[in-house]
Amino acid sequence: MIKLSDVKVAPQYRERVRHRLVILGYAGSHGAAAAGRRYGVSARTIRRWRKRWRAEGLKGLVPRYPHRRQRRVTVEVLELIRQARQELAYGAARTRLWLLRRHRVRLAMGTLQRIFVDLGLPYLRRTRKRAPRQLKLFEKPEPGDSVQVDVKFVRIGGRWAFQYTALDDCTRFRVLRLYRALNHASSLAFLREVLTALPFPIRRLQCDNGGEFPFEFALAVEAAGIRHRYIRPRRPQQNGKVERSHRIDHEEFWSRHKFQGFEEAAVALRGWESTYNHDRLSLALKGLTPAEKLALRQTVPAA
Repeated sequence: MIKLSDVKVAPQYRERVRHRLVILGYAGSHGAAAAGRRYGVSARTIRRWRKRWRAEGLKGLVPRYPHRRQRRVTVEVLELIRQARQELAYGAARTRLWLLRRHRVRLAMGTLQRIFVDLGLPYLRRTRKRAPRQLKLFEKPEPGDSVQVDVKFVRIGGRWAFQYTALDDCTRFRVLRLYRALNHASSLAFLREVLTALPFPIRRLQCDNGGEFPFEFALAVEAAGIRHRYIRPRRPQQNGKVERSHRIDHEEFWSRHKFQGFEEAAVALRGWESTYNHDRLSLALKGLTPAEKLALRQTVPAA
């Protein structure tokens, strides 16, 4: 009698092989039909096992599965996944969220990763050799409790322009404006835009110690009835949410569009502001858009 230990059989298949040996032993004495009735297996299957066993020994009784089972993903969904990867530059987590929220398609992360490999796009971009230390981010409970303001430098038509950004700490709702100069006048003009554009009152505004935010800017903020705060020097992490949003702007807006002039870029930036606030699903907000998070906070009273 051949022992299972004499043949290399994967542990997960040992019981299955042992059971098939018992059935074949009974079939050898009573016939395949009788063995099928006794063990609830068709006689045809028992004869197939016996043929494999005689040809290959115990290896022939090991269950045989395809290397990868046929995936139940339609061509339409595959095209959506390709669009998310190639055109939108989404990773697996954001693709899964985008498919669920926008197209009512639910797929597992592992399935998406395997499809990315099949598409020849296993990696989104080169990763850092050493991942930076992840800071724990705290969130203000109500819209307007803290608005972070910062400036991003962009190159348009060979000349520098300056994207002023205001981001609400609670909802990530943003205001974006483009200016030709980086100075006190631009900062005051942006302050007026923020007061008009944000759909909720501001209780505190914070910015860095750049020359574009002098003491006169702080006085203008206080005069509007808003508390002002300078973050500590060389501590950009205190404005971490708006800094992170600037990286999103680079990856999903500035690096994907080329503008001939300042006015064209300024108009497009306003459109990107609307997309970010109302259409872009945020993993930091558990799949909501900033506008949805704002509506939720305005509907549900604070605990």
